[in-house]
Amino acid sequence: MILDVELVNAQPTYDHWNILIKAQNSQINDSLANFGIRPDATSDFDNAYDIPRPPRAPSGNYLEVYFPHSGSNFPPLLGSKYAVDFQGPIDPTWNFSVEASLAGPISLTWDMSYLNSIEERLQLFLLDLTNGNLIDMRANEIYTFSYTAKRDFQIIGAVNVGFKYIMEGFWNGTAQVRDTVSGYLAQSVFPFSFIDSSQYYLSSSGTGRFIFKNAVSGNYYFVIRHRNHIEIWTSISLDIVKGTTSFTEYDFTNHADAAFGSGALKPIGAVYAAWGGDVNQDGVIDYLDRNITWNNRGINGRLSSDCNGDNNTDATDLDIVLNNRYKTIQKP
Repeated sequence: MILDVELVNAQPTYDHWNILIKAQNSQINDSLANFGIRPDATSDFDNAYDIPRPPRAPSGNYLEVYFPHSGSNFPPLLGSKYAVDFQGPIDPTWNFSVEASLAGPISLTWDMSYLNSIEERLQLFLLDLTNGNLIDMRANEIYTFSYTAKRDFQIIGAVNVGFKYIMEGFWNGTAQVRDTVSGYLAQSVFPFSFIDSSQYYLSSSGTGRFIFKNAVSGNYYFVIRHRNHIEIWTSISLDIVKGTTSFTEYDFTNHADAAFGSGALKPIGAVYAAWGGDVNQDGVIDYLDRNITWNNRGINGRLSSDCNGDNNTDATDLDIVLNNRYKTIQKP
């Protein structure tokens, strides 16, 4: 049987791609399992795309990765094991199983570079249903486990939040010094606890994307922290969907009320930025931040007291702290 679905358009998009999951143990390689998205595919049987696995070899030696399907419009004559499984573009998930005639280590591999050529709207995580391991398929290209019996997996998505965020001290009016920020999803009701976190290395324009792999769909406040700027929360809680293709966008820079509270953002020209100077990250800019910055004067490096991102703590950083004294975090 020839499974002719490997090639896709030159530049794959979130709604038009496919990828192989290969399996290997000490004796056998399996390279038939292929899954992906097509705009006109469905979660049911698609005659144009879905292909059953061929029968096992008469030798009795086998290693197979397959997508289990039965019922609905799946033809009983084709069996319940599919080598190719395409679905539509609205947050699909895939179930697949691994069976082998030999116990021992099995490695699953996929083309990580190919996945990373698709826009970040697409997020795929490999979930091992036996032990709960969750693997980011855009950041890893292999998963190895010890096989003893049929192993079940899911390919699921994540909470995907694109954002824009400017740091007062790092912004020069047209661009900002790139740095890592942390994002959190907080409960929308008391006690507003953080339920998931992520990090991102911001672009010079302030754009980024947080991938929250543990959170479920729900209503959350979205929170951003930087090492020496006041923490900010979204002005309202957001309805956020966990999925393979869904995403949420939030811009903290385009309105004074984009962050929770009154005056939680500093206007700088046509944009709004987080207040700089919370050097010790205790939620208030005060004499403690001043003292740390003063004591670090003349020291080079990526310090919390470097409030403008030039890798040197000096009078410029101290001015940011002093000018913003008594600014505090505002949250529900």
